[in-house]
Amino acid sequence: MNLTIQKCRAAAVGLAMLMTAGLSASAFAQAAANADEPVRSRAESGATKPCVECHEGFYGIAKTKHGVKGDARTPAATGKSITGDPADAMCGTCHGDLTEHNKRPRTAGLVPVTFGKKSPAEPQNAACLNCHESGARIHWQGSKHEQTKQSCASCHRVHASKDPVMVSETQASVCFECHQDRRAELQRMSTHPTKTGFFACSSCHAPHGSTTRASLQKNSVNETCYTCHAQLRGPFLWEHRSAQDDCTNCHNPHGTNNAPMLKTRMPYLCQQCHQDSLNHSNTAFGRQSLPGGATAGNAQRVVGNSCVNCHMKVHGSNHPSGARLQR
Repeated sequence: MNLTIQKCRAAAVGLAMLMTAGLSASAFAQAAANADEPVRSRAESGATKPCVECHEGFYGIAKTKHGVKGDARTPAATGKSITGDPADAMCGTCHGDLTEHNKRPRTAGLVPVTFGKKSPAEPQNAACLNCHESGARIHWQGSKHEQTKQSCASCHRVHASKDPVMVSETQASVCFECHQDRRAELQRMSTHPTKTGFFACSSCHAPHGSTTRASLQKNSVNETCYTCHAQLRGPFLWEHRSAQDDCTNCHNPHGTNNAPMLKTRMPYLCQQCHQDSLNHSNTAFGRQSLPGGATAGNAQRVVGNSCVNCHMKVHGSNHPSGARLQR
């Protein structure tokens, strides 16, 4: 008895809510009748299946910039669905006409454009370049990645809500899949702070191509370095030609075991250029200059910071008496 009363009260509340929403009592009765009918899937009703029925794991794209319906440039806003499901519109924008694939989903080769390392790069990149052909991608044609037949999907995970290559903390791990020599260098003692995510590969390199060697972000190595190290830009009254020419003459930007990322520890690094000097002995400095050695009087040129013990303004000096970069 009490159960019957509870059902009647629930029905009365539901009727009141529907009436408030502008629905008639007859509509409420029809809705109640339909509630008892078995629910049929699209496949059972003969309707075209939406992509999500088979590819539900790929709908993370709805959380990306491609899935923003309010942006008229995105696949979510411009695509046309063949299934009636608005979400499927995004799929066809990049993968092509999926009508035949939808009719025979298990038949190979019916998806016009498939993405991944096992598929040809040209059609993949053509699909992406339909929208992404300007800005940072303007130098893609002829770039190193394009010449080596890399596809956009080789680096990007378009269906992921957070594309790893677009996140500073995880970008390097994507680059290391191919550039394993750089992975080794970045494990050395003195490196840029890549492992912490403070510094990413794209801080220096333009992966979509540029007009410079090594696909640098700026027009030269030094301009790229000056983005962070502006205090070393100059111009200086007394210049160190090697430093002003190319930072990589002395430094390996990917890392070394010599601080600060020097290719070779001093004084050997300096002596690669400064073999003869009017102010120092022409004999190369080395372990013989250490205390107890044959030329122990030159110890200050070997121990500690070596040459920089005296020539501390190694990148250049503006001091009137800094001709030898000592002040």
